[in-house]
Amino acid sequence: MAFLFCLIAAGAGQEPGTTIFQAGVTQVRLDVLVRNEKGFIQGLQAEDFLIEDEGKPAVISYLGREDEALNLLLLLDVSGSMKDYLAQIGRRARVLLSQTRATDKVGVMGFAKESDYLMPFTANMERAAFAIDQALRPDFIPSGTSINAALLDAAQAFLDSPKLTGHRAIFILTDNKALNYRVSDETVLRRLFAADAVLNSIVTKNAAPPKPLKNPEQRNPDFSWADVYKLSAETGGEVLRTERADEAFAKLLANLRERYLITYKAPLGSAGQYRKIRVSLTKEAEKKYGKLTIRARAGYYTGS
Repeated sequence: MAFLFCLIAAGAGQEPGTTIFQAGVTQVRLDVLVRNEKGFIQGLQAEDFLIEDEGKPAVISYLGREDEALNLLLLLDVSGSMKDYLAQIGRRARVLLSQTRATDKVGVMGFAKESDYLMPFTANMERAAFAIDQALRPDFIPSGTSINAALLDAAQAFLDSPKLTGHRAIFILTDNKALNYRVSDETVLRRLFAADAVLNSIVTKNAAPPKPLKNPEQRNPDFSWADVYKLSAETGGEVLRTERADEAFAKLLANLRERYLITYKAPLGSAGQYRKIRVSLTKEAEKKYGKLTIRARAGYYTGS
């Protein structure tokens, strides 16, 4: 009864129907890539970064980089148009995965109209390479392409593996040609943010973001064109347009190792609230390194 009284007293000052997200003990994770014209910026310290949460400065509680484990989910579009690109990765899968470390883990998922989780996260890179081989089977999955639905499944794989520490990244291989049905970009971003997963995209030579609608008010809310460009940018990831999927995979893997992992305590806020994040460097750091490109997630939802 005493415990119940304390709960009632604690909630007495809240507005009806409002749930306060106790974020003081919740850490917001940022996967940050910093580079200038010469390359990636290494050796940055916590005091070099400026983190703003809804315009207010946040205090960094942890910063790491080269010693962090990589947790990578390879999401392969196995539709017919991707055959050559899949073969490129398949032929070099074992060589590419040999660049990982003992603490790194890789999962493999194939998708077309549906998704198939071929290999849960494993440190056994031979098993991961074998799973990639399975994605090359011509009768693997029914035809069609559902990119947003596949991304939901990929993010869920991270949510189902909460003990994965270090960087969390999805590498999607696709031509970005798909029409999503009742799976909006916002829905995907919510789950990607909840999973602390950065989306990096390897897209085909002719891939492009969808063109803006001439009459947005006539848009059917149940349908939306795939846009991995937007989703990658919102999560702080990269998009590599290429003719060589294996070379793009190797580059993204190397870039992932260059990222900083930053955490800070989230402020109090209403549950389900979207909060914007801005990451920059101090004036002193900018003066030292010149014009910078910084990639980091655009925000998060409280309570996720």
